[in-house]
Amino acid sequence: MKKSITVLLSFLFISFQAVKAEVGIGVTGAVHLFDASGTETTRTSGQLNSGSHSEETLVPELFIEGFDDNGFAIGLSYIPTRSVGSKSRSDTNSGGDTGTYQAEAELENVVQVYFDFPISEVSGFPIHGKVAVQHVTLKTLESLNSGSTYPDEDLLGLTLGLGTKGALPYGNNLYYKAEATYTDFEKYSADSTSTPANHVEADLEDIAIKFSIGAKF
Repeated sequence: MKKSITVLLSFLFISFQAVKAEVGIGVTGAVHLFDASGTETTRTSGQLNSGSHSEETLVPELFIEGFDDNGFAIGLSYIPTRSVGSKSRSDTNSGGDTGTYQAEAELENVVQVYFDFPISEVSGFPIHGKVAVQHVTLKTLESLNSGSTYPDEDLLGLTLGLGTKGALPYGNNLYYKAEATYTDFEKYSADSTSTPANHVEADLEDIAIKFSIGAKF
């Protein structure tokens, strides 16, 4: 994954220089509200166990982008890892034994390719729209009383957003961005390693408020 990101960064940098676009590199601080809901189907009994969980967290992000004077930009952002959160339940069988089941997951190597385009201007602030595609690896960290596990899986997400950007009044070639985004990920669908296997399906969504500082050259 790290090698792929390096190759993509090099390709973007060369492309920006070829079209004479300005290049910006910076950091982002984002508040994410991640919402996950899913259903586990027990193969032996057909029992459905449904649940949902929301997690709010502050996540750092790195980005590189190329942009022109008209407000168009194309870029790449990267988050090493982002927690989805955890949730547990306790089940009691007919023999009176109680077992704890804890579901936990992380999103690893979150890579986003995005395109910003100008929309309008409000009170002197330029407003841009954002369309992006994210790639994530959903890493499952569950602890199940049965001892079974669910596999990790690569997912894609579609991101839509609105934002504004402008020059900072101090520093050389520094600028800011403020954005609100919504991301809808592909459905996670997998069988457990137990025999017979259980089946789980989960829907993942993310709402984020971001503030970035970049340097252009």
